[in-house]
Amino acid sequence: MAEKPAAEKTEQPTSRKLGKAREKGQVPQSQDMGAAVTLLALFLSLALLAPGLFQWFKGQVETSASGQIGPLANPQIFAAYMNANIIDALLVMLPVLAVISVAGIATSIVIGGLTFSPQAIQLKWDAINPATAIQRAANPRTLVRLLAEIAKLLIVGVIVWFYLRDKLEAMAALRWAWSSQLIGSIASMTFGLGIRVGIAVIILGLADTLYQKWQYIHELKMTRQEVKQERKDSDGSPEVKSRIRRIQIEMSMKRLIQEVPKASVILVNPTHVAVALRYEAATMDAPVLLAKGADHMAQKIIKIARSHGVPIVRRPEVARAIYAAVKPGQRIPESLYVAVAEVLAMVYRLRQGKKAAR
Repeated sequence: MAEKPAAEKTEQPTSRKLGKAREKGQVPQSQDMGAAVTLLALFLSLALLAPGLFQWFKGQVETSASGQIGPLANPQIFAAYMNANIIDALLVMLPVLAVISVAGIATSIVIGGLTFSPQAIQLKWDAINPATAIQRAANPRTLVRLLAEIAKLLIVGVIVWFYLRDKLEAMAALRWAWSSQLIGSIASMTFGLGIRVGIAVIILGLADTLYQKWQYIHELKMTRQEVKQERKDSDGSPEVKSRIRRIQIEMSMKRLIQEVPKASVILVNPTHVAVALRYEAATMDAPVLLAKGADHMAQKIIKIARSHGVPIVRRPEVARAIYAAVKPGQRIPESLYVAVAEVLAMVYRLRQGKKAAR
């Protein structure tokens, strides 16, 4: 199989690139899904609040048709009357507006996630540049979007036609209905039509959401070279990493030179692992690990210990257990007290024997 060129964007965007895109406010969004959820929320909220809204509208119509001239007595009374009615209307419509707002915000968060990006609200002159607008209009993507919108209108139109075609006889009979029956029948038909159109738009919105997410990832795809460069920027250049590693080794060596001579005993494995332990019965409750190392560092510990006369004891299992479970400066666990105590007792006897021999 032929290898794809490095300049071709075939790699999935990294988490770092996705994070930068979110910082700029670039997240997948679907206007169709937002409009569909908002439409359904509108119809459902109107259906639930219909009795109260009907009574309010009925009261307003009756008041307006009563012929009262009190509100028209003078401009001040009329202004107060209008302000009261406007505030009343806002309070009546507030639940519907709140449901629509919550539905729109929730849909946006579900699709694109919760994101706050100050960069997204900055003024962009390209957005209001006529030349840029003409280029966007001539873009093939714009044409595809236009055709998709036309297709959606056709689908919605077909749904509306089939629904109203079945209601023609009922609509013709409404001319004999009372006003309350007329309003109820129209509201019922409108609600039924809204639900059907809403479900259709939801399905179209789901398809558009999947497409928008695919397009979002597709546009953020990276070349292999970009992925390598980003990994290099994140991890640091090999030169910097090598220098950091060298500094860490130097610091470890200084710590070994300082701590190993203070040790009471060195436990080895015998060459792959070395741990330096210190124990003073008068001042310590338990032995403390001063230093540890593996392979090359283990050999350094053994070399320093020999040069300072620190006893070196071969205890592979104990050395491995301490190396894996204890950090420098920590006490050894209680499960190893007996094994370490045996070693320390042996070292103590050897030292006492040497002193007696002298």
